[in-house]
Amino acid sequence: MAQRERSVLHIFVLAFALAASVAACGGGDDDSSGDGDGDGDGADAGIIGDPNCGTPELAGMTETCDEEPCLAVPEFGFQIRDEGTTIQSAEDVEYCEVVVLPGDPSDTYYINGFDSAMSRGSHHLIVAAVIPGSETDANATPGDRTTCVGPGGFGGDLLDVTGQQLPYHAETFPEGVGRVYHGGQKLIFNYHYLNATDGPLEARAAVNFYAAEESCVEKISESAGFYNFAIGVNNGETGSFTESCTYSQDVMVYKLSRHTHQWGTDFPVYFEGGAHDGELIYTSPSYEDPDYSFEEPILVKAGEGFRWTCNYDNDSGHYLMFGTEATDEMCILFSTIYSPTAKEVPGEEGCPF
Repeated sequence: MAQRERSVLHIFVLAFALAASVAACGGGDDDSSGDGDGDGDGADAGIIGDPNCGTPELAGMTETCDEEPCLAVPEFGFQIRDEGTTIQSAEDVEYCEVVVLPGDPSDTYYINGFDSAMSRGSHHLIVAAVIPGSETDANATPGDRTTCVGPGGFGGDLLDVTGQQLPYHAETFPEGVGRVYHGGQKLIFNYHYLNATDGPLEARAAVNFYAAEESCVEKISESAGFYNFAIGVNNGETGSFTESCTYSQDVMVYKLSRHTHQWGTDFPVYFEGGAHDGELIYTSPSYEDPDYSFEEPILVKAGEGFRWTCNYDNDSGHYLMFGTEATDEMCILFSTIYSPTAKEVPGEEGCPF
């Protein structure tokens, strides 16, 4: 797969639905039930794939539930919840927690969408899938939780699932594009909390995996992270930092996402190279509005890519530089891609600077 998780950022108790979405989110038990047909399409784990190859119908949030966050369970697919932990007042901490997908390795899940939710006080949630049989797989025991920086707390043999900075996030893939996971595969929930309240906060997260039939997923979606580590802004000053990155092969791009922290202001993204070189694509106005989806996926040829500018207004009371704490800053552009010719993107794409 193209992008193994190597960033400081970018992405448990099982619950899932067999027939219909529920009006309230449930507790933390594995609700799977198999039919024993052994066909390897997820049915043994009680997972039903949507036979309609369109955009999945998202379950979304509910007003009340037994345990926050209140994320309804999908009709087609399943929901994963972490066990979580308590974050004490004034604590700024990032954890990696290991959970497991339902079923066993004979079950294959073709996923064409996610939505996810976090309890209050969260800075980010990144969910990554462990590559089966890897060193990370050997190091990660279900239920383990450790402090970490990014989801690589148990090793770097990871593949993208999803991620967010806002309390609720949803993403779907273009028709024919998705992700493939397997029963029993381990996930890393990477969650970062800064508790600015006077009392404790409960750190909890829930993620819905929307399942489709195998024929609905012809291309595997990957991520490429473009990083600019060379940032630094004095307290009381503004700063602007521009970098660019190109791909080593032809790719289809359908989404771009910025990542800065709260001192990041506007974040413009331009084409780099090709017929549209220098053309503005979009400007993200704030770190809480990070995503841009093209109306239709675009072909970006080898040697072409994107240029982005991270602008900051530093009223933090201290010098800002690239770092992993909520009191630091970051300058990252993520692109979500797939191959125009192959099922998977060969090799890795991305630019650490």
